[in-house]
Parts: sequence; structure tokens; C-alpha cells
Amino acid sequence: MSTSKTILISLSLLLFLTACPGEPATDQTLEGTSWVLLKFSLKDGEIQEPQGEKPITLKFKADQASGSAGCNAYFASYEYIARSGQLHFDGIGATEKYCMGLMEQEKQYLSLLEKAQTYLIRPGQLEISSPDGKLLFEQDSGGGQGQEP
Repeated sequence: MSTSKTILISLSLLLFLTACPGEPATDQTLEGTSWVLLKFSLKDGEIQEPQGEKPITLKFKADQASGSAGCNAYFASYEYIARSGQLHFDGIGATEKYCMGLMEQEKQYLSLLEKAQTYLIRPGQLEISSPDGKLLFEQDSGGGQGQEP
């Protein structure tokens, strides 16, 4: 085989390998972002919209996450790996107010965060998945509504 054919084949192979990365990667970081919950689903797959007057929010700062669970403010530490889309929350804590009709939803939301395994960022949206369901957020362009600790 001639040298020019070898070079052409090598360049073609290199182009093919760089055009088809082995694993998906997000090009956005979670740090410094704010989100508002649009919808969520549990194991049964039924899609639900958040209830209540206050939005359910999620803000990422450094290694801390916080927001409003609809009634109570919450906080947690988190770790993520952007390249693989892994996300884990640890040490979730919350204030202890009682809000009629919202406590079950709040419990479900915090449980989904606690069991989070992966995330995916699309333009203006964040999806967090756990074995028990999914959370779909839209980017908060209003600087964060909802309460924080």
C-alpha cells in the first residue's frame, strides 16, 4: 500500500473517531445555575405538575444545593461528573413547616433528589433521574423565586 493511501486511511479513521465520541457529555456545569420544577414522575410513570403557590426550586452553588421544596427550604451537598452525567446529593436537610396538602409532594420531591443518579442538561432544561422517577426543571431566569435557607 502506498504512503499516501496509508495517510488517507489514517486521517479518515481519526476523523471518524473524533466525530463519534464514546460517551455523551454535557457542556454545561451545574455550579451557579438555578432551576424551577416543571414536572415530575414517580415509578408508575404518571407525570405530575407541582402543586402549591410557591415554586419548587433548585440552586447549585459550589458544592451546595438549596431551594424551596414548595413549603420548606432545603439544602444538601452534591457531587456531579459532567462527562458521564452522574449526580448525587448527600445530607439533605429541610426546615420543618407544615403546609396543608403539600407535604406528600414535598416528601416525594426530596426523595427523588436523595436517590438521584444521573442528570441531563438540554437548552434551558435540567432532567434529574433516579430509580424512583424523574424531575424536569426549566432554567430560572428570574434570579430565584422561592425561599432559601
